[in-house]
Amino acid sequence: MIKKVVSFLGNVKLGVAYLIALAILSVLGSTYIKQGETYITYYKEYGEIPAKIIWITWLNNVFHAWYYQLLIVLVAIAVIFATIERFPAIYKSAYGKVEKKLPEGALKKPSTIHITYDFELKKTLDYIVNVIHRLGFRKVEAIKENENTVYLYAEKGKISRLGMLVTHVGIIVFLIGAFMGSVLGVRGQIEIPEGESADYIRKYREGSLVPGDETYKLPFTILLKKFSLEFYDSKEFAGAVKSYKSDVDIIKNGKVIKSGIIEVNKPMEVEGHRIFQTSYGKTGEIKEAKLLVFKYDELLDFMNKGMMINQKLASETDENKKKEYEKQLRDLDRQWIDFINKTPKLEYSYRNPTIKFNDFSLKVKNTTLNYKNPMLAQQDVYDPLIVAGVDFNGKNFDIPITRDPFVAIPAYDRFSKPFNFPYVILIDSFEPRYFSGLQVSYFPGTDLIWLGTVVVVLGTMLAFYTVHRRVWVKIEKREDNKTDVYLAFYSQKFKESFHEKIKEELGLNRNV
Repeated sequence: MIKKVVSFLGNVKLGVAYLIALAILSVLGSTYIKQGETYITYYKEYGEIPAKIIWITWLNNVFHAWYYQLLIVLVAIAVIFATIERFPAIYKSAYGKVEKKLPEGALKKPSTIHITYDFELKKTLDYIVNVIHRLGFRKVEAIKENENTVYLYAEKGKISRLGMLVTHVGIIVFLIGAFMGSVLGVRGQIEIPEGESADYIRKYREGSLVPGDETYKLPFTILLKKFSLEFYDSKEFAGAVKSYKSDVDIIKNGKVIKSGIIEVNKPMEVEGHRIFQTSYGKTGEIKEAKLLVFKYDELLDFMNKGMMINQKLASETDENKKKEYEKQLRDLDRQWIDFINKTPKLEYSYRNPTIKFNDFSLKVKNTTLNYKNPMLAQQDVYDPLIVAGVDFNGKNFDIPITRDPFVAIPAYDRFSKPFNFPYVILIDSFEPRYFSGLQVSYFPGTDLIWLGTVVVVLGTMLAFYTVHRRVWVKIEKREDNKTDVYLAFYSQKFKESFHEKIKEELGLNRNV
């Protein structure tokens, strides 16, 4: 009964059927049917009935379907029981007890080579031993029966018979790794703003690269110290991003266990987790900014001058006077540059939101790259705004800081003037703050998959590049002082070519 069960489970045809089913499902899941999509997507693309079939049969998530994982297990079982059923006989034929003397019954077989030499027994023995060595056999055993008869036995390539076992073991190890990856593997992504950290990822929806709502807690924390962009220098690609990378610290139990740069196609590996650089974007916040601190009266006076000249220019009809007003505007522009250069400047960084000046301090509460339409910031269209809390003369109040003085002056009247705050603060320049999109994958069976692959290759090499062969020889002295040589052989494969090689080495095609 047990033998029948082993024979059934190790049936080669059944194992091949499992492999064909796995191959078909793998092709469907990787090529023809998009994985991890919604029912509506399949309905629009394939129609109602195919969409229902895909949904009901889990073809939308083939590689994690119960039947796919079951097929992996069944293939492994088939390989295991095929090995159990066949290997003992193979091992016995290679490593079991072997009759080293050429049996008398083999002398008359058609494959047995018979040659008569004019040599004496000793010379013939030396010659045949040399022939066997030239055939690739290192060790030749001689068994002397009597003064007139000597038997020779040689064997090589027994390890070839282990090729099947090694290959099967490799396949089993590979399948265990694949099964572990299918069941326990995790892949997802996280967007980390520069200067912040995260200890979790959002897992991809099954079979897709779209993050879902489910999270996976990492056994460590990723701290994004710095994110940087590199741009092309050429005029043709001016402004285009050439590369981007993340400078990170990996923290565990409060200690940095690894530091390094993560770039596209240059992932970082930490405790079996591979961290890839996949994307980036603007957080919508200001990373750093230079601020100008104007006295309200001086800025207002300067702006009024400009407005008066522009009004006169717009209403003037005399060309000579127009040129004079235009000259005054150019002079005012130069004065504005000098005015800005002499104006006190402050520096803001998201890492240090508190800024101190002579008689007041600022604490930045919020920033945005475009307060009119935040979405336009992703297209590099900016209207930056900083909201800061002011501590002035024991009073605390909030003010908006923009780069447009025509917005700043009306805002001053509403937010700063009631507290007798004498300054108008403008944004001179700024840099956007970026986030880094990192993909993290964890497949605990990866090492087993690699190990299994190596073992399969080794087993294949043993099976195809080594050959198990045996040679039996009987050398018998005749009464006329000639010697008869009988040679029989066994070759696991390539029997014809080995037979021809023996005849060539024995000199059957030439005079001896």
